[in-house]
Amino acid sequence: MDQLPRRTSLVTQTLAILREAIQAGQWTERLPGELELCERFQVSRITLRAALHQLQREGWVTAGQGRRRTITRRAVTGQTTAADRRVVLLSPLALQNLPAAALLWVDALRANLTTVGYHLDFLSSPGCYVARPQHALATLMQKQQPAAWVLYLSTAPLQQWFSDHNLRCVISGSMHPGVRLASVDIDYAATCQHAVGRFAAKGHRHVALLLPRSEQSGDMESRRGFSAAGAQQHPQPCETLVVAHEGTVPSICRTLSQLMQGRRPVTGILVAKPAHVVTAVTHLLRNNVNIPETLSLISRDDDPLLEYLVPSIARYHVDAQLFARKISRLVVDLIQGGVARRQEVRLLPAFFPGETLATAPCYNKRQVESTGAGSGPG
Repeated sequence: MDQLPRRTSLVTQTLAILREAIQAGQWTERLPGELELCERFQVSRITLRAALHQLQREGWVTAGQGRRRTITRRAVTGQTTAADRRVVLLSPLALQNLPAAALLWVDALRANLTTVGYHLDFLSSPGCYVARPQHALATLMQKQQPAAWVLYLSTAPLQQWFSDHNLRCVISGSMHPGVRLASVDIDYAATCQHAVGRFAAKGHRHVALLLPRSEQSGDMESRRGFSAAGAQQHPQPCETLVVAHEGTVPSICRTLSQLMQGRRPVTGILVAKPAHVVTAVTHLLRNNVNIPETLSLISRDDDPLLEYLVPSIARYHVDAQLFARKISRLVVDLIQGGVARRQEVRLLPAFFPGETLATAPCYNKRQVESTGAGSGPG
């Protein structure tokens, strides 16, 4: 297991000391005054007040005007074990193989959890992601008993196992049917619907969604949203085609060539996964397909590497800090509440138009402006 490096600050250390002192019963009714605490911990009043504010947010104390803070949580019996302060992020990939966008929110999640007294461990376990993971998961649970889990790239059997065992768990991604866990994900159905609207607004009437062959819930939501959006465009519907590939460079190239050489070539493609966007753009340019003059392209996902491509990529972006904050809030709620519960958080990404989205070939742009075809939030 890879333990992520911890970033601790003076505020975080002061917060941890205050929390542990309350748990140990050092103070029972009220905290000492601020001046006494500053002297005891040898910190500034600014540092102390930041720690006290977080302590109040966590529900340990309440503050009254001109009064010492009242303790609202009592001392607990026994000592807090290391597992009580540990959260494990389970992944099929090793830490060094995570996409850059995932590394950003994982790093932010670790920082957020550290702030409230927990630390994040990263565990790569491909055996838990097979079709029948029950044995691997049972073995894992004998070795790992953290306060909570975060599941990354989770499969339906993996989610169902955690749900059936009523474990405190947050899914980074969408939930599969029948699963009762907490989850945070991008609203992929709404994102893909919006992308069809952006294409239609530029006069595109035959567009495709290119994504890897996958049973991940987010990809399934993408298919549903993209397919349904075509008929919703006015005044003229848009024909939508969902095409799956094997996730390899040759497979992506073959699929793109088939789309462009068909009886009715597409004029716009929505591509899932930033790495696949790189393959798509370079393959198309190598084959003299001009972007966006011949073919418009939108990336369903964002990654720092896309900022270095030219022409600039039209894409959807979710702030990593916001994504991590939503996960950490659910994790802490589950730990402090003591039980698992179902809660879905869906984030709407921001759309960056980019230079790869343009008016469809041989389409009268003034017609788009006069009809408002496919209009929607930008």
